[in-house]
Amino acid sequence: MSTDEEFEEEAVIFCPGRVFPDVIFEQVANGTYVVWDRCEQKFQVGKDAWRKYKHDGLTYAPLSRLPWLAATLPTEYETEEALFNEVRQFFVDHLDVSNDLLYDVYACFVLASWRPEDFTVVPYLFFLGPLASGKTRALECFHRLCYRSIMAASMSASSLFRALEIWHPTLLLDETEIYNRESMVEVLALLNSGYRKGQYAIRIEKVANDVPQIGFFDVFGFKILSGTEELAATLQSRCIITSMSRAVRPVNLFVDEAMAQVLRNKLLMYRFRNLGKTINASAITDYIKLNGYFKNARVIELFISLLHVAPTEAVRQRLQECIKKITQSRLDEEQASIEGRVFDALLKCEDKVENGKLSTQAVTCAFNEGLSEKEQVTSRFIGRIISRLGFEKCKLSGGGLAGFFWDAKLVERLKLRYCAPSNLTPQTPETPHSPQTMEKPASLPVNQRGESGENSPEVPSQTQSHFSMKSGESGENRKSGVGLERGPIQAENVLKLERLTTNIQDKCMGCGSNGRMDWQVTLHDGTWGLLCAECGLKLSKKLEGGLNE
Repeated sequence: MSTDEEFEEEAVIFCPGRVFPDVIFEQVANGTYVVWDRCEQKFQVGKDAWRKYKHDGLTYAPLSRLPWLAATLPTEYETEEALFNEVRQFFVDHLDVSNDLLYDVYACFVLASWRPEDFTVVPYLFFLGPLASGKTRALECFHRLCYRSIMAASMSASSLFRALEIWHPTLLLDETEIYNRESMVEVLALLNSGYRKGQYAIRIEKVANDVPQIGFFDVFGFKILSGTEELAATLQSRCIITSMSRAVRPVNLFVDEAMAQVLRNKLLMYRFRNLGKTINASAITDYIKLNGYFKNARVIELFISLLHVAPTEAVRQRLQECIKKITQSRLDEEQASIEGRVFDALLKCEDKVENGKLSTQAVTCAFNEGLSEKEQVTSRFIGRIISRLGFEKCKLSGGGLAGFFWDAKLVERLKLRYCAPSNLTPQTPETPHSPQTMEKPASLPVNQRGESGENSPEVPSQTQSHFSMKSGESGENRKSGVGLERGPIQAENVLKLERLTTNIQDKCMGCGSNGRMDWQVTLHDGTWGLLCAECGLKLSKKLEGGLNE
């Protein structure tokens, strides 16, 4: 390596740090570099502080001013688990959220943010709530702990993608409701693409000799958002959401800056020691399990980086509990969406299919049944939703009325998406729509301004799903229960077992007896059924004891 005097006259690249196969160097608070030898696993110590650093013939110098809070000096930590617990406790001391599992998410998010080079997909965090509900405090906590965290009330598109390209920071954006405006659509597009590595913002930087000079900007990186309004559906699907409310327990009035500095110093050492580590075997196993258990791949991929940095199996188990809750919440959201309700109406019209075709008017009548005149929709609106579901339009014979081809294969695929059992059971305090949820269920206005882009006044105000189970409905008639066989249920196949709070007369999927059903069981493959009191208690004991029959 060369000393500072040897390259005073050379061209200098100003940057806060770089990663190479043999070394990592990072700018600290005093305006110098700390250089870590990745092969020797120790610091490189020069004659003087590293005010410049030369690598592969290029000279690097620190920035004159850092736009984020930096570490002062890397500090050793006891174990990764101990560091995780310290970060988690920092959030517990400063932030009150309704679900304790979220503190594990936050701590893993902070750890993962110090290793962005290790991941190809990362989650966003979104804090949603009214004024004075703790959203800004949440951003302040992450601002103190995350890697190169930049906090901004708003950013233009040009400054956003340039900051992401040059520094690869953790981006914190407050008051995200401004990004729902038409003038901010470019920022929304950049945020949409920035969760996955390899997607670039392409801009014309300048025109030289009548030839446009094209620039490619890497917008990948961890991001944290907060606002009083829901995001566009495309962006919100990339987020782990916390619904905020006023604190109900004492938290620190001011951020503990001294503790934050201690943690930043330890986190920088964590980066030096762990950057580049391959995903451990247990995390890969978790990924395979989750892919088999849950249908929402977007939710699973958001947690991959968090599972990777989770220090213990216990933490990974708690993260999986979060995945289950969020997946269930998004299933409920899909079923209550306008697409889910239209598909439910479509299924009711299966007996009206003639020559492989079904009229749009028939589905419209089924959808409007029981709705007030104000809530009813037009056939034109229903036709647009049916097309969005994937059905091919056609004209019916004998009058040329609008219709569509009945696609049996597509119908079966849509049943798996919209006929899941989550809306078929009564709500309990532990279901995803309770105040303890991690995701706020979307209502129809979100759908109006989301992926469809159709702000139609024809959308009814009623949001209650038509999938609710009626008392006395038989197991044979339940679409989601098709395929269940009566007999002992293996505990390892059970995703969820719940007591019913209403009187439902049906047939037990366990013993086949008719009468009152006291339990509902949901299996990992998505099938479900009802159980009598005796079968439900037997299964409950097996689950508690971890035994298989």
